[in-house]
Amino acid sequence: MMESNADLLIRNAKIWIAEGQSGFLSEVSVAVGNGRILEVGKPQNLEASYPATKTWDAKGKLLLPGLLNTHCHLFQTFMRGLGKDLPFMDWMNSSVRLLMPMMDDEAVYLAAMVGCMEAIRTGTTTLVDFMYANVKPRLSDAVLRAFDECGIRGMLARGFTDIDHFPGSPTPPASWQRVEDTLADIERLQALYKGHPRIGFILAPSVIWAMTREGLAETARYAKANDLVLTMHLLETADDDQFSQERYGKRTTRVLEEIGVLETHFLAVHTVRLQEEDIRLFEQYHTKISHNPVANMILGSGAAPICELARRGIQISLGTDGAASNDSQNMIEVMKSAALLQKVHYRDTAALSARQVFSMATDQGAATIKMEDQIGALLPGMRADILVVDLEKPNTTPCYDPIASLVYSGSEANISSVFVEGSLVLENGVLTRVDEEDILRRAQKKAQDLHQAAKIK
Repeated sequence: MMESNADLLIRNAKIWIAEGQSGFLSEVSVAVGNGRILEVGKPQNLEASYPATKTWDAKGKLLLPGLLNTHCHLFQTFMRGLGKDLPFMDWMNSSVRLLMPMMDDEAVYLAAMVGCMEAIRTGTTTLVDFMYANVKPRLSDAVLRAFDECGIRGMLARGFTDIDHFPGSPTPPASWQRVEDTLADIERLQALYKGHPRIGFILAPSVIWAMTREGLAETARYAKANDLVLTMHLLETADDDQFSQERYGKRTTRVLEEIGVLETHFLAVHTVRLQEEDIRLFEQYHTKISHNPVANMILGSGAAPICELARRGIQISLGTDGAASNDSQNMIEVMKSAALLQKVHYRDTAALSARQVFSMATDQGAATIKMEDQIGALLPGMRADILVVDLEKPNTTPCYDPIASLVYSGSEANISSVFVEGSLVLENGVLTRVDEEDILRRAQKKAQDLHQAAKIK
């Protein structure tokens, strides 16, 4: 291998390869070049192969693939803590729908930066941001600017609704937009970030009751023609099926099948209120799932039958959801909650093991957004999105099984450093690309101003 191929040699590390691969290896080095993992091997071999390469000492810590969050709403960082302990629609009307119309470019940017900083600090290297707060032109640009500046891998799921009235809402939707205008905006953004190694795009029609049948059909056609992932809130509550039965005379998944949504690379979010026919359709069309256990519990939505879905071979990823419902962007917390919720739901301690939820947050999660050949494992050829994990902390000592320790007792304290695309975005607990104190100060001031303007009690 040519020496010039490597930019960095991470040395003195322990490493987790992947479930079904080699498992744990100790005393290894990792060669990184052009944002990718070039080689993983014995320190003496790699140091001989790359003698002039810059080195970074992992100091015996564990290297893990970065975590993937396949569903969040970064703008909702500014709604953290609002509308708590209320039913779903009441929560929506007293938090998101009150503050969202007030959001401007600065607010969206600062909210996204705060959410990304929290995500990086808790081990997330890839975020799918379901950005539906497009209440003013080009607000999605502010999220992309935050992705670019903080160094995280960001997938913008460009959210939209094409109806002029929400069920249960006294006001018209602030983010209404024709589907053709949304698709034109996505094309503009794709051109703007063409070739960017860390930014990608997904289609995100909001939910069955916030879309016209024609709008969903047009979106599905576009997704198939352009080979894009399509993601959508699905069966989070009983409202979806109630609306579909009243409007179309059939259940939600049957409507989505008829209009072609299930024929896309479809990532369904939540899927709490499933029936057997839904699961059969998911099997038939290879539907993927984004499971958001913390938000589902906070909003009292229920427990998605994740173990049954996994048993049927359906690929599952994990998401935080927005900070308006979850209140955090912490994927370590999500992994633990996912495991515990299934154990309670099925009354089975063996339900959803630590290794299974870790896979959902890494390699399996990558497959749900068509990136399994890029991220989710520490293998040659993969993007160098790497966590440096310190398990010699009070919350994880003693440690017998590193994955179980991270899932069941891990915290932000265990995330020492984070590489994305081979670059350090967190080094020894310090964010390297942003002035964290300045962002937090500005975000607090901006959020307070919006809160006051919205006259939220």
